[in-house]
Amino acid sequence: MKICPRCSECYPDDVERCPRDDAALNAIRDPLIGRTVAGRYRLISRLGRGGMSSVYLARHVMIDRLVAVKTLRRDLAKDPIQRDRFIREARAVNRINHANIVDISDFGEGEDGLVYLVMEYVAGDPLHRLLEDGPLSATRAIHIAGQIASALSRAHQMGVVHRDLKPDNILIVQRKDDVEGVKVLDFGIAKILDAPSLTGSQQIFGTPGYIAPEYIQSTNIDGRADLYSLGVILYEMVTGALPFDYEYPGDLLVKHVTELPIPPHERYADVEEPMERLILQCLEKDPANRFRDAFHFLEELSRVSELLGSDERWGGLSEDSPPTPVMGTRHIDPLARTRSKGSDTIEQDRPPRMATLSYDRPTIPEPPSVDGVPIPIDVEIIISDTPAVAARSDSDGALGVRRWRMRFDALRAALDEIEEREPAPAAVVHAMALAESKLEDLERGLSQLETPQRRMAELEEAARDYRATLGRAIEDLGRRLSLVRGDFEQVVARRDSLRAQREAAALKVRRGDMTEGKADALLWELATVDAELAGRARRCDAIEVQLAELKDQLERESANLERELSDLAGRTEGELTHLDSVSAALRGPLSEVEAFVVEAWGAD
Repeated sequence: MKICPRCSECYPDDVERCPRDDAALNAIRDPLIGRTVAGRYRLISRLGRGGMSSVYLARHVMIDRLVAVKTLRRDLAKDPIQRDRFIREARAVNRINHANIVDISDFGEGEDGLVYLVMEYVAGDPLHRLLEDGPLSATRAIHIAGQIASALSRAHQMGVVHRDLKPDNILIVQRKDDVEGVKVLDFGIAKILDAPSLTGSQQIFGTPGYIAPEYIQSTNIDGRADLYSLGVILYEMVTGALPFDYEYPGDLLVKHVTELPIPPHERYADVEEPMERLILQCLEKDPANRFRDAFHFLEELSRVSELLGSDERWGGLSEDSPPTPVMGTRHIDPLARTRSKGSDTIEQDRPPRMATLSYDRPTIPEPPSVDGVPIPIDVEIIISDTPAVAARSDSDGALGVRRWRMRFDALRAALDEIEEREPAPAAVVHAMALAESKLEDLERGLSQLETPQRRMAELEEAARDYRATLGRAIEDLGRRLSLVRGDFEQVVARRDSLRAQREAAALKVRRGDMTEGKADALLWELATVDAELAGRARRCDAIEVQLAELKDQLERESANLERELSDLAGRTEGELTHLDSVSAALRGPLSEVEAFVVEAWGAD
């Protein structure tokens, strides 16, 4: 079979061009297109393909909402380690629930072994496309970096490290207030802290230009590795280049470990000293010399913003700042830069067509379709630099039932008009009766599914609200913990300084250059600092206990909601699959009736 990229009509393999609009037809290649995953998510088109997975545009058939579905490659899904990693990390990201992170709303494994996760569908441009036009202003770079760091602060508090932060995985979206928003994508190789490793110790993840030295050195990884990658991204935003010169990607791996970055102002003279200092601290080789966490980075970023801000925009992160200009948006998927450059593209932003058969005859609606693609259909559509698919209204209802009813009623009226002159052929009458029976089955089945589907929607909303509420509480505690740790580090520095002074004083006493009284005064001061240090350590411990309790609570409640949702989904999946086949079976008899009606009208 082939498909027209303009009107989405399907034709046999021997047809080369669409009879309607003369467009060259594309071959159907992906068997997953048109399939309904987990009884709820109909795959519309493939957005991209990577080494381990593919991403599809899909629609929730009951609530008529666009989503993105990532599927693990079939051969990898057979590997228990890869399958467990995919599901485990989907579950971890599902818990984060942050406005600057693409949300994962569902995940699982189908009966046929298809392993999938369901993400929110976001229209926007990857950050790397902004950088093609050269360096960004400091204010704009700070605005973007602040949102990335906010996302990381929540993720790190939930025990998740991204591990592949780069401009490709940062989506710039237009918010309702016309200010640039950020969505961090693709936690697909995220590391879950304190979880048993599922990969070999010698396996390196990440992208050479943005990878932290500790990945290459195979040392312990924590959230500060993401801050290194964020430092590289910020460097690139304000200079238009990476921190190291290189000939081959492999050179970068070595230079991250062995060479100091080129100072940003040498790349781009407009980079000011506060921004350069911030970036270079992110790029410290030793994680201990970077910011202690994403909250600490945000504090310093705010200070830099105030130092660089003009009188009119003092502190570039102010809510009163004028909106940042936003570029035109296109849909970009998490795997956009890994797919074939030669892929065909299909425009997806046209409304469903209506077939007007005659100027003075009633209009017969087209069969239900998903964004112009008839249901069901086996066709691969690659979205590449095309406008985002507009979310269709729910006027068609689940499985296009309202459109089917409109189409049936229009054909019924046309057939009645024709039969006033002469009886319709028996085959047409039989096709109409068959269509009526199947349409009634579809409407009745969907009516019976309304209650469990409504409950599932309520549970999903409750889960999102719960995760968001606890996530904010965890983030607030994390911010407090970061401040207390900062104070703790300052006291540790004072103690170390006093110890050094005490040792120097003891040496002077032995040489007779200082009295013991002055040296003993340092001991008293050191004892006071030690007591202060113990108090601050207790405060850190108390906050960490609260954080652990909140995380345990979030895990328990999320698991309970997950089980109930899974149970409901399992009970409805079979019926939805059956109704899907009923919906598909309507196309044949109604098309037969339409062909008769068109021929009869043409003979008038």
